[in-house]
Parts: sequence; C-alpha cells; structure tokens
Amino acid sequence: MDSKVVNREIRKFIWPALRNAGFATSTSRCAWRHLQDQIDVVEFQSFNKYNADVLGVTTFSFAVRLGTLQLYVPPQWPPKVKDGLQLPSEAECYFRSSLVCSIESKLDDRSIWPIDSAGKNLPWCIQGVLNQVPQALAWFERLAEKSEVLRILQEEDHTMPELWGFGRNPSPIRSYLAGYVALALGQNEIAETRLQEAVDSKCFVSLFSSVQGAVQRAA
Repeated sequence: MDSKVVNREIRKFIWPALRNAGFATSTSRCAWRHLQDQIDVVEFQSFNKYNADVLGVTTFSFAVRLGTLQLYVPPQWPPKVKDGLQLPSEAECYFRSSLVCSIESKLDDRSIWPIDSAGKNLPWCIQGVLNQVPQALAWFERLAEKSEVLRILQEEDHTMPELWGFGRNPSPIRSYLAGYVALALGQNEIAETRLQEAVDSKCFVSLFSSVQGAVQRAA
C-alpha cells in the first residue's frame, strides 16, 4: 500500500464528480475550477514520514482541503501559472476549509482521514469524501457572493475547520481583503476605511503606501 494507490482512487472516484461541477483542471492531488470572479481549489494533502509519525498515521493518510481565491482582490503573491491558468495551492487561498473525516478515528484532528497500513479502509474514506462533495460545492457557492464575502470579513471569526484563512478580526490582512471586496462591490466608503487600515498597518509597503495606490492595484 502506498500513495499511488490513493492517487488512483482519487482519480477514479473524486475527480469525475468534481469535473461534473466544473473542476476542469487537475493533478494527482489537486483540482481547480476557474470562474469569472474566483478560483476554487480542492486539494488532498498527504504527510511526510516525520509528520505522519508525530500524528500517528500512515504517510498515505490524507486531509481534504478546500480553498477559494477571489480574483477581484489583487494578490499579494501571484500564484503559479501553467498553460495560461493560475493554479493556486489551497494554502494560497484567502478562504479555506477542511472536510471532516466521516469514518471512525481516534485522532483529535478530525480533518485527517487515517488510512490503515494495508489500505483496507481506503474505500470507505474515498466514499466518505465523495459523500461530502455536495457540501463542498455549497461552501464554494456561498463564497461566490461578494456581499457574503464582505459580511464574513466584517462580522465573522475563524471557525475551524469550516472557514478560516482570512485573518483575525481585526488584523491587517482582513483589512486588506475587506477593502478590496468592498471596492469590487462599489462600497467606496467601506473600501477607503479598510484600505486605510491596511496602509496604516505598514504590512503592505511593498505593494502600496496610500489608499490611492491600493485602489490603483485593482484597476
């Protein structure tokens, strides 16, 4: 049993379900959906031997991460581009989530799907992920609404493992994101306030030094 077997099962069962939902680009462990305003990412993350030993799992166990990158927010660090397509990792996304393991597990971290050394529970893990595809698609759909994205940034805290990645409230990165989302919505007063917070934080001096400079990046 090794990661190649896991890759085969992902390719056989998970990617077709996601492809039907528009995830047209994939590697062995990552799939992307390119929409007008965002890029959605589903990534199966494995563990190197050190981390696997610390966690008490096999190296071919996995976590299923979701991420979405809003294209109307100028990136701090542009993602990798291949064949003209941006291919961000889940870790590069502004909003992130994890599917919760649905099989019996003794692990404290319920985002890890532990595959036994013989791979006997792999079919149940793959089926468990497949059963959560509708839930994952609904998560992406929620974040396709700019007004909902701004509301989250203005009002909500991180909730692990359902939704995180956009910074604590308040924080410079949250001001940065909220400013650009408000700008995309035409809510200029909120945009100016939040981008001024980003300027004042001094965390983005390599990108802009004024609200005007920040706005120009989105032009």
